[in-house]
Order: sequence, then C-alpha cells, then structure tokens
Amino acid sequence: MISVIIPVYKNWDLLAICLKSLADQTFPQNQFEIVLVNNDPKSGIPENFNLPSNTRVINQMLPGSYSARNKGMIDAKGEVFVFTDSDCIPELNWLEKGMDLISSGYDLVGGEMNLFKPEGGGDLAYIYESRFGFNQRRNVLEKGQSITANLFCKKEVVNTVGPFPEDLMSGGDFVWTQKATSSGFRIAFGEDVIVKHPSRKSISELVKKKKRTIGGMYTRFYKSYSPLQKLRFSIFFIRPHLSIFTYKGLSIMEKTKLFFATWYVECVGMKEMLLLDFNKKSAERS
Repeated sequence: MISVIIPVYKNWDLLAICLKSLADQTFPQNQFEIVLVNNDPKSGIPENFNLPSNTRVINQMLPGSYSARNKGMIDAKGEVFVFTDSDCIPELNWLEKGMDLISSGYDLVGGEMNLFKPEGGGDLAYIYESRFGFNQRRNVLEKGQSITANLFCKKEVVNTVGPFPEDLMSGGDFVWTQKATSSGFRIAFGEDVIVKHPSRKSISELVKKKKRTIGGMYTRFYKSYSPLQKLRFSIFFIRPHLSIFTYKGLSIMEKTKLFFATWYVECVGMKEMLLLDFNKKSAERS
C-alpha cells in the first residue's frame, strides 16, 4: 500500500485537477490511498466536490504544510509515503515510475518538476520561475535533498528521521530530506517521475512566495548568523544579477525585464529578512 499525502489550504479548485490525475494513474488504484489533510478545517470541503473512492480527508488545526504532512503520516496506512501539493499535476505514470525506483533499492525519490504557464499567467512571471524555480536534479544529486511537491519515501525513513519541522513555513522539506540522507538513506533523482507545477501568474505572486521562503531561510540559518555574516549575506543577496544578460533563448527586452524583476523581488526579500530580524513581524504563511 502506498499513501499519497496532500496538504490542502483553501485550494480546492486546483486540487480537483490533481485528484483527476491521481484517479487516472497507471498504478493500480487498489494499491494506494490518498490522504488529504485539510489545513483550514473552517473552510471545509466544497459542496459536490468529487473525491476518488480511495481518498480520505482528515483535518489539521495547526497551521503550516509541514504540520499537515506530519498529521497525514500519522494517519497513513502505507509502507511508502508519497508527497505532492494541491496545485500540482502528476503525470499519469508518476506512481509507477516512482515505485520502480523504490523497488530497486532506494529509500527516497525526488522527482522532476516541470513548470507550465497557467491560464491567465503572465510571461514575465513564467520566465522568472522557469529560470529560478525548481532544480530537482541539483537538489537530489548535489545536495541530497528534495522538495515535498514530488517526494517518495519508505515508512522506515520516517520512523528513523521523525516528523517534518513544524516551526518552518518554508524549507522544512530540505531540512528533513537532508537529515534523511545524512543518516545513510539513499535518494534517487527520478528524471521520469514527473509532476507539473503552474508558475506564479504575476510578479506580485512571486513577491508573496519570496516572503514565505525568506521566513524559512531566516529560521533555518540567518537568525544564527553573526553581524558580519548577516552583512555579507545581505550584500550577496541583493546584488544585481548581471548574468541574466547572458541567458540564451531570451530577447534583450525579456532579459531587461527579468533583470529588474529579479532585483526587485530580491530587494523585497531582503527587506522581509530585516523585518524578521528586528522582530517587526512574523514569518508569512503564503
């Protein structure tokens, strides 16, 4: 039995597309369950929402996707846990290909992420994320880590490593998978274990994402830095990305727009980091 664990936070429209893909998997439906963890129980499941027959819905009152995933792992019945997000669309052979690697002896699999531009999405936001978004090959092969938008792991890994860090709103997947691989568990990069993910639609959405990920970075390492380390990090973080003008496949206008958009988003991120450091606000969820 495989347990596919998906945290849900007010994202039922996109979740419906994700569930349709899971219902059409080449992997036998009677060999996996879907555990939806509603992280906003006040919202509830929309009326007439279609749930596949192998789906269970549980609630997690504690905020954060990692709290939701931990709750899902406690309730899951499978010997292999598979994670994705409510806005993701797995390829139809996703479970089959991922389980091939697990069956060959790997303890974890970090699969490939393919970005696509959603309906109504802007070209600049798509270009930004296609250049600076998911790099699962590097995550897995060079750093021994993976995002939870596309992650397989044996239950024994969870029993050894323990739960995801619930104090993080972002980056907890990297912390957890690095802990697993540092403990000796083997991780594979699933080049054909593919999940599609929509790019953000606008620069404002990219800014919201940056603020959320900055919260994770602050908790994971920045807050423990010395003043000199913080200064060096800040200067490096907001440096102009002149290398953008060497990118292939983009026009000079696209490169120019991407350059200023990137600089703007990074400056907003650094401002967020400073506000967190001076206790002017708490880390954002979304």
